[in-house]
Amino acid sequence: MNRRLMTFLLCLVIGCSDAPRDNPLDPLSPSYAGEATVSGSVILKDQGIPISLALIRILEEGIEVTSDSTGHFSCRLHSLGQATLVCTKDNFTPDTQRVSLTAGGSQSVSFLLNGAPVVLAHTILTRKVDQYYPSPQYYVDVAAQVTDPNGITDLDSVSFVVSSLVYPMDYVPSVKQFQTRVFKYDIPTNTIEWLVGKALSIVSTDRSGARNTSEPFYVTRVIETGATPVYPSSLNSDTTNGTPLLRWVTPSVTFPFSYTLGISRLDAGTQTIVWAIADVNSLLNQYQYPADGSVPPLDAGDYVWTVTVVDEFGNTCRSKESFFVVR
Repeated sequence: MNRRLMTFLLCLVIGCSDAPRDNPLDPLSPSYAGEATVSGSVILKDQGIPISLALIRILEEGIEVTSDSTGHFSCRLHSLGQATLVCTKDNFTPDTQRVSLTAGGSQSVSFLLNGAPVVLAHTILTRKVDQYYPSPQYYVDVAAQVTDPNGITDLDSVSFVVSSLVYPMDYVPSVKQFQTRVFKYDIPTNTIEWLVGKALSIVSTDRSGARNTSEPFYVTRVIETGATPVYPSSLNSDTTNGTPLLRWVTPSVTFPFSYTLGISRLDAGTQTIVWAIADVNSLLNQYQYPADGSVPPLDAGDYVWTVTVVDEFGNTCRSKESFFVVR
């Protein structure tokens, strides 16, 4: 057999040892880069709940993957050695993990994300309470529903904020809300009108320092003009039976509203509410205390009654107290 042909066939069988090896996917090549696998999960801190749609970014390669519905993710990397993985999601504190990658190896990491508080709802209602002395009282009631992905016990503070002023809010378990009452003398101009037109917000912070600021909200109205009681009236020292007919002068306003009526008993200077009714039609200027037996007649004694204007948002303007005596 021809010697050249034999040499060619031998090379085909055993390969030629001096063949170039510059393919980066060839394990015997000096240019071989190799691959590594990184996988893991994204979990809600302190709750053990998987977080979906979290973004995991591998900084060295610029690769991004997202966690699935079970919180799991996986990717293959060509860069070996140290890799930095950053996990982010809106309203969560980012978490960073570093791993060492080797060719053909795999690494598993877990991200524990701390969720920032979430404001579910908020209200601000203006109040005017007319009185004989010393002057009408003005204040605002602010309430907010706030939760935290890591549990309500993770909440550290909730505040009502306007401009540079911060008013701490207290949690009220009976209504599951944070509340605060800000009086006019706690406001720079000594008037609640100062709040009108200003962007207001609820700022909440958790125990890890994660912070959330609500969307801005605004005061809707300050009601200055209220109704005026005319009977029974303290100005006339009126005396009634146990089922008085309450009468008042209607306010001159243009916005939709209703009335709330209330009667309190006076005992040694202490007032105790004994009857109230809300959503009384704004077209009325009198209301009969029930005489049909649905509530007991008022016992003999000293009483005060008030009429409150309530607009469609819940802002209120209460009248002066009107004193009367039941015989």
